[in-house]
Amino acid sequence: MDDRIRKLIECSFPAASERPPAVEACLAQLARGETLAGETQTALLALALERHQSCVADSLRQAAERLEAEAQMENLLQLLGTILESSDEGILALDVDDRIIRFNSQLVSLFRIPDEVIAFWRHEEVMAALLAQLSEPQAFSDSLARLCGQADATWRETLECLDGRVIEWRSQPQPAVWAGVKRVVSFLDVTERFRSETHRRLLERKLDETQGRLLQAEKLAAIFQLSAGLAHEISNPIGFVQSNLEALRRYVGSMLDLLDRYRQGESGMPPDSPLLAEIAAAKQVMDFDFLRQDTLDLLDESLKGTGRLATMVASLRVLAHAQGSGTRRAALQDMLEAAWARIAPLAGERIRFLPVYAGVPELECRPSELAEAFKNLLTNAVEAIDGGGSVGIRTGVGGNEAWVDIVDTGRGIAPENQSRIFDPFFTTKPPGAGMGLGLSVAYAIISIHGGTISAFSQPGKGSRFRVTLPLRQPAVG
Repeated sequence: MDDRIRKLIECSFPAASERPPAVEACLAQLARGETLAGETQTALLALALERHQSCVADSLRQAAERLEAEAQMENLLQLLGTILESSDEGILALDVDDRIIRFNSQLVSLFRIPDEVIAFWRHEEVMAALLAQLSEPQAFSDSLARLCGQADATWRETLECLDGRVIEWRSQPQPAVWAGVKRVVSFLDVTERFRSETHRRLLERKLDETQGRLLQAEKLAAIFQLSAGLAHEISNPIGFVQSNLEALRRYVGSMLDLLDRYRQGESGMPPDSPLLAEIAAAKQVMDFDFLRQDTLDLLDESLKGTGRLATMVASLRVLAHAQGSGTRRAALQDMLEAAWARIAPLAGERIRFLPVYAGVPELECRPSELAEAFKNLLTNAVEAIDGGGSVGIRTGVGGNEAWVDIVDTGRGIAPENQSRIFDPFFTTKPPGAGMGLGLSVAYAIISIHGGTISAFSQPGKGSRFRVTLPLRQPAVG
């Protein structure tokens, strides 16, 4: 009996700290081999029963609390599942080992994951089905690996699918691992937004180009007015000044020839002739040899200057009267060949001409004006080459337009000057070496034909000018 009582006490009060002093005293008495009184045994049994009833109550309460917690957890998981399924984004949850632990049906739909993969899904199979939709799967795998390696990283990127869709994926840092989830990644189809933004950027770029053309058109309109007046007022004076200088050059040449004959007659005069001494003194005073050569140089420089003025007037006339002639059909290659023939002497043998002509239909245009524009562009290309180099021409057709590329291996255009190269009278040449009308005249002629001209250049590597022209000119003429 005493052994059973001792076992009951030890079962009811397994921890010595939980035993009342009276219970400890009874255990000590039993340990000494003494027999407990009947009243003491009854009291110990009552105390053990009370302890047992208290433990049972605690167990029932803990079980109820556990059931309630499990029910709350189940409700929470159901709520989270409902939230995941109601989201318009594909959700992917990764565990602490960076493996898929959960995903929603929107992800399945977004990446078109097959039913057989969903039925018995595994991390590798789901990832393989997801990657199979992407145009650059390795790039996504690398980005996801970097994201998983940075617990505090915020991620936002776009993916391009093989079918042309654009999917944005992003992830925010997790405050802590919850329910085994380390990282949540969301995916959203942004194809329409991406296309809208791309369309908006295209419209903005076209708007900028249109504004640039309008600004250039305003400049050209002012130049048209100025050109008409200047061409009219300057052409006649320049013409007769140049004509007079050419006549004067001939006259001076004839007079110098006559003086040379007189000089030959000096040798027949007596050495002691007073006239010979006067002639020698006069030559020394006027520095005749220098005066003879400088007179010719001055006349040549003057003729060169009036020639440049005449060229400028011709360019101004093109600007002033470019809209006044009719159109006809002409071969693009013929105009380019004619333009190169006019500047071939300037290119000489130091510059190679490399034409590549495609089968371009005849253009409806004003051939003489387009040939002038191409001549100016080719002249610009040749003058940009220091020493030896090459100038290439390529042609082609796209839709209802023909295009021409004029490429040179010259020194290129400085970035700060590229926005101004078509401005009238803008030039990077030293004073007296250029008028700054060549490219602006080409721009005006091409614009009047309904075409466009653009420049692409790298300093030290050369330049490429692209001209586009409509095949037909319904509004020109």
